[in-house]
Amino acid sequence: MKKCTKCGIEKPLSEFNIDRRRKDGKYGKCKPCHILVSREWQNNNPEKVKNARWLREFGVSFSFIENLKNKQKNCCAICKMELNTKIKAHIDHNHATGKVRGILCQKCNQGLGLFNDSIDVLKSALKYLQKYNKKAD
Repeated sequence: MKKCTKCGIEKPLSEFNIDRRRKDGKYGKCKPCHILVSREWQNNNPEKVKNARWLREFGVSFSFIENLKNKQKNCCAICKMELNTKIKAHIDHNHATGKVRGILCQKCNQGLGLFNDSIDVLKSALKYLQKYNKKAD
């Protein structure tokens, strides 16, 4: 049994997350309290949360992404649709290198992904569309 440092309730050790730095190998706060504290911190530090996500997923800072959006005039790099609360920004990156290429709308980002980032397949799709782009068809 262990007493939570947040709620003060004594609970079984299974109610505490692992923390190898502590003598008993468990965090001081029980799991529910740990979640509450984490959420509270995240709500009070949205910029740090965003920055941590961009660093973890793409190796770039939140400010790097914001600068990229500003360079693109807050528009999708492909279709030029304005990115806003309805049209969310997606980070496009090279799946082989992990390097960020630009900011896209969801449709363009998914389109590239569905075409496996293949220039040949995209050229073939362009030829196909050009072939059947006649108004009478």
